[in-house]
Amino acid sequence: MELRQLRYFVAVAEELHFRRAAARLHISQPPLSQQIAALEDELGVRLLERTRRRVELTPAGEAFLRDARATLAELDVAVSTARAIAAGQEGVLRVGFVGSALLSVVPATVQRFRRTRPGAEIELRERSTVEQLRAVSTGLVDVGLLRPPIEADETLHTEVVMRERTVAALPEGHPLAGLRRIPLRRLAAEPLVLFPRRQAPGYHDLLIGRLAATGITPHVAQYAPEMMTIIGLVAAGIGVSPVPASVAHLAIDGVTYRPLSGAPDTELVAVTRAAEHSPLVSAFLTEARNGG
Repeated sequence: MELRQLRYFVAVAEELHFRRAAARLHISQPPLSQQIAALEDELGVRLLERTRRRVELTPAGEAFLRDARATLAELDVAVSTARAIAAGQEGVLRVGFVGSALLSVVPATVQRFRRTRPGAEIELRERSTVEQLRAVSTGLVDVGLLRPPIEADETLHTEVVMRERTVAALPEGHPLAGLRRIPLRRLAAEPLVLFPRRQAPGYHDLLIGRLAATGITPHVAQYAPEMMTIIGLVAAGIGVSPVPASVAHLAIDGVTYRPLSGAPDTELVAVTRAAEHSPLVSAFLTEARNGG
């Protein structure tokens, strides 16, 4: 049985006239009659009663018409869905991100993406850099947003989507808060609040290495896994912390931010599978490149 036979039968059943059905289908009448006869032969039942004056549905034809219409409707939905997914208008996009990205790129990117692709669903989950690399590699996540440097093999593709200054988060009333710009050496001499190395080894080593390059051995007074916790500990006077400039959007009482002299810029990179060709992924990356 062919789909065109179903479409031909529905046209004849609705028109109850072979000539009108043929005109509706933009074919000649003989091939239409042949296809209906072939369909009846394959089914082993008569669907239509034909006379010189009229065409009528048999009881079997009436039942078959209901099912044929339902089948064709489901097919049309399947075709529309497939085309929408291929065009990047529908489907599910799974995005991982480091916590600090929620203060910069993620909200605006998701907003623009949802505005232009309302039929697509985005699954968002905060993950460490290490977890994201593993999740993207295994296909659990489509896009990862994380802080470099990272170790990525040829199976992964990375691109910078944002670059920002690194600033110092300080307790209000701290002696360094009176400076307009803090030398990195001065920050290195203070107790630090930092994320654990296991979360983002490359980024952790970049910060510690740059602090150590001032000639002072950094001392981490407290490790904390989440940016909100880090800033809360700074507010409590546990220590100071070098953070991306966008973290200043966290309006927490007891914390002030100052520019850092000599600190490395903080990058945010998008990581995808090198063989990834999903239009949803491409669309999300385009929005991320356009700015958070």
